[in-house]
Amino acid sequence: MRFDLHPTEPGSPDPLSSLNLQELSCPMFLNLLGRKHIHLRAKDGRLVVNAPAGVLDDLLRAEIKRRKTDLLAVLGTPGGASPEPSLLPASRGGRIPLTSSQQGMWLIEHFDPGNVSYNIPTAFRIDSSLDIDLLQKSIDLVIARHEILRTSFHEEQGELYQTIAPSAKTLVGATDLTSLPEEEAETEARTRIREHGRQRFDLRQPPLLRCHCFRITPARNLLFLNLHHIIADLQSLSILRQELAVCYQAVSADRAPELPALSLQFADYAIWAAAQMASGRVQSQLQYWKQKLDGLPTYLELPVKGSYPEQRSAWGATVTFEVSSATSSSLVAVGRQSGATPFMTFLAAYALLIARFSGQRDFCIGSPVTQRKQIETQRMIGLFVNMVAYRIQFDPQLSFRDILRQVRTTALEAYEQSDVPFQTLVRALRFNRRSPRSPIFQVMFGFEPFTPSDSSVLQIDTDPGTARYDLSLLLAELADGTLLGTFEYRTDLFRHAEIAPLANQFVQLLQEVAEAPDHPGDAGPVGDEVRAAVVESRQSAAAPLVPRLTLFGRLSKLFSSRSDKQEP
Repeated sequence: MRFDLHPTEPGSPDPLSSLNLQELSCPMFLNLLGRKHIHLRAKDGRLVVNAPAGVLDDLLRAEIKRRKTDLLAVLGTPGGASPEPSLLPASRGGRIPLTSSQQGMWLIEHFDPGNVSYNIPTAFRIDSSLDIDLLQKSIDLVIARHEILRTSFHEEQGELYQTIAPSAKTLVGATDLTSLPEEEAETEARTRIREHGRQRFDLRQPPLLRCHCFRITPARNLLFLNLHHIIADLQSLSILRQELAVCYQAVSADRAPELPALSLQFADYAIWAAAQMASGRVQSQLQYWKQKLDGLPTYLELPVKGSYPEQRSAWGATVTFEVSSATSSSLVAVGRQSGATPFMTFLAAYALLIARFSGQRDFCIGSPVTQRKQIETQRMIGLFVNMVAYRIQFDPQLSFRDILRQVRTTALEAYEQSDVPFQTLVRALRFNRRSPRSPIFQVMFGFEPFTPSDSSVLQIDTDPGTARYDLSLLLAELADGTLLGTFEYRTDLFRHAEIAPLANQFVQLLQEVAEAPDHPGDAGPVGDEVRAAVVESRQSAAAPLVPRLTLFGRLSKLFSSRSDKQEP
């Protein structure tokens, strides 16, 4: 297995030397520059750089230039990129608390035992042979290296805490499918991967990690990994994959793996985070959210089939589609003109789609934000994610560019107030956690910019057939600028025949607003029209659904509903 990783010798004093600059979030990149005494500020729409002589090399100059729009967006807000209190090794004398995000995961398991929607299954096709014994040794090394992979979660007299076992072992499973024709073997492996992804974890029993290898041919394998979200986030999967590859290469050569030393562990972060909450540091931010969400409609009323279920279901399905690089690039350029990042730009487009689909103009879209704000957290496996609510309030006369500016302002404010744990916000706003509807927002959005990876290791679809929200959209940028989109939806609320055309409508919407971002919309609500289209589609399963998901009634050319292209 080959990966683009540049490890340092164990014990290296500077963890920065092993980081790929493109992997860093903007706050992390600013933190890195600050350590090198390079300071940036926004002035009149320009990026001003102050640095000691000889420190700003060509690599950093190129990265600053590449990130210019994002950096201006972060630095252009009052108090932007404010430093976090120092994260230091913590005393392990008492019980280790759960972070607020971990508490949320634990509550889901408590109220809905066996819910597997927070499993994180991932699988890779590896075009080389794999030795199962060496893979087992490699997994053992990674588990020994990261305490969070040896952690379990408990409750005693109302107190939640996590415990780190001195050792833990997950047995690497292996299934040999080489007796089957290659295509049939891959199909069988993917079927079994889906089944493995649906196996629940017992949060009291570490490790909350599983590994299985499916041998397709002697020189082709599918490597399946599954972790519970309570111990990992998306970046954790990348770290795990990279370190597993380094360890495999090392044990194959009978040498110690060369990985940067971990000066801190996730438990140190959890104790630090608990101290920050106890200090009241987030109280002013909590007040912001109370004001921001004041008067928000209780729920976003999507056109679901029948009445909303009284019992929440975790089962879901997905619809995938593509957005051409030409459309994506054009829309990113529109965003750049307004000082908006690609995330903000596509969030605004998704908000417009949701408004068309629901007929509502006041709702929230949730999105995960990283809490990896210290350099030391960059190489940790763990859950460093908080959910943030972006409130969308549409004026009927707004153009897409107006909507984008509003979303940009909302996003920048949200970034500044993102330290309030989502669970804390839910409690403060007194949402019913036992309700079958998600509190604050019922739809979610995620955007993954392109990051280079090893071409010999290809990630494959591991969808376990679950859904965390009523409707979610993930856009992932590919190397050529194309966007791969995935709608994830609850199957007790929607059918494929409704969501597939919604994907078509989204592609059309992106093309339209990219071509005419200043064109205004009309003023008539269309919630009844949308619902009528859904009902009509259910009455004729044989007829393809082409709902007129218009936002403001009889719309002009910009927002006219077209469905001349069917996406898979």
